[in-house]
Amino acid sequence: MQGLLKRLDNLMPSPLTTAPPPAFPWPRIHLTMNGTRIRRHGFAGQHLVVVPDPVRRQARDHPLLQGLHVTDAGYFPRATSHRVERPLGAATDLIIACLQGEGWVRTPERSEPVHPGDVVWLAADHAHAYGAAETDPWTIVWVHSAGDELPHWRRELGWGAGDALGTLHVTANRVPELGLDQAYHVLEHGYSVPHMLAAAAALRTAFCTLLELRQDGGAPRSAAERITRVRDQLLRTSARNYRLDELAAAAGLSVPHFSLLFRKQTGFAPIDFLIRQRIRAACQLLDTTPISVAAIAEQVGFQDPYYFSRCFRRVMGRSPLAYRKAVKA
Repeated sequence: MQGLLKRLDNLMPSPLTTAPPPAFPWPRIHLTMNGTRIRRHGFAGQHLVVVPDPVRRQARDHPLLQGLHVTDAGYFPRATSHRVERPLGAATDLIIACLQGEGWVRTPERSEPVHPGDVVWLAADHAHAYGAAETDPWTIVWVHSAGDELPHWRRELGWGAGDALGTLHVTANRVPELGLDQAYHVLEHGYSVPHMLAAAAALRTAFCTLLELRQDGGAPRSAAERITRVRDQLLRTSARNYRLDELAAAAGLSVPHFSLLFRKQTGFAPIDFLIRQRIRAACQLLDTTPISVAAIAEQVGFQDPYYFSRCFRRVMGRSPLAYRKAVKA
């Protein structure tokens, strides 16, 4: 196998001119037909969505998606040994936003380190490589996209339409304001036209926010403001599944510090606050619809109806059925 991979490597185009960090051993690299090398294993807590090819083809022909559509998106937390080399480039544009840790990106013309707060744009059809630093691997959110609008967005953000690599820097704790995570969260629920439109809208919003942050210099927000933004996000999207470390990263804080400040501001631990918002939404559905308890549990974010009932009883002091039957003023 090693000999076969070596022969395949010899058939690849010449490597990029800027010397990369040391290469991984072959067992940790997957070699694709177009010469792209990627790390084979995933990362604990990652999100990864790849839109199927038939859906991509339909998006290219759809009048509301041909301007911009998301093809892949994800979140890689502390992505140890993450590395991608594309000697022939990618068929889509790639945005990478660094939340924590360090990494690097390079093209034949440029090589740049990546730090928290850096936003990187790699244009389609240009050779490039990128990866996480060895000592402090990055945590990134990323989106691949295609469409006729992209050269215009690149120009608006200050990069030439033909530039292979563009970089911007904002204060690290404001990167979550871009909302790039919305792209993969939406597509984790399906690839229908409404899902694809919502993902494209999230990406356009991210571009607009990046323009605003660039104009005001990405001035840092206080920890209290960041906690408020996370709280508001939980209020808007309480049915989504969240991890505590993901919420802390969105606020640019450590988990213990985030949990302490969140409790001070809301009176509840973050996950308890989220559960209470789900119960509040469930109460509204119990009061206004004939939907079954199991269906309501799933709709507000509980996968297990028994766990939902336990949480409901703990918060409301009675079961969902007893709550529905009770006479209310």
